[in-house]
Amino acid sequence: MIDTALQFKDGLYVPFTEEDLELAKDWKDNQVLRAKISGVKKPRSYQQLKMFFAVARQVAANTEDSNWNTSDKVKEQVKVALQFIDTERIIVKPNGDVHIPYRSIAFDSLGHMEACNFFDRSWPVMAKHLGVTPDELLEATGKSL
Repeated sequence: MIDTALQFKDGLYVPFTEEDLELAKDWKDNQVLRAKISGVKKPRSYQQLKMFFAVARQVAANTEDSNWNTSDKVKEQVKVALQFIDTERIIVKPNGDVHIPYRSIAFDSLGHMEACNFFDRSWPVMAKHLGVTPDELLEATGKSL
């Protein structure tokens, strides 16, 4: 199995880079291959994701709450506050306990508009935890809306 990047061009899937082309040479001409293809229709913003984690680090650095003292904990607390639940993966255990997983904000898990919505809703949650306004939080981080 190989992991390679393809692009859809003139009705065909073709290797994206020279390195991808080299990987494709492991297969014979006209060999039938099985593929699982994913892609992004509208690209996510790397700058937006960096901004989120910069603000999360700022929140973590300015709290003594052990549930908010790392950027990953801040991210998870924001997901909880926003009820960013993965409804497809809720599990009810035999003893009746319910496991509620939260959605990922990774590039391949979240579309552009969903990401924008999540990030826009996250600023007030993080700001409230520190007792400041979203604008004050973003300004202190060196970011702006």
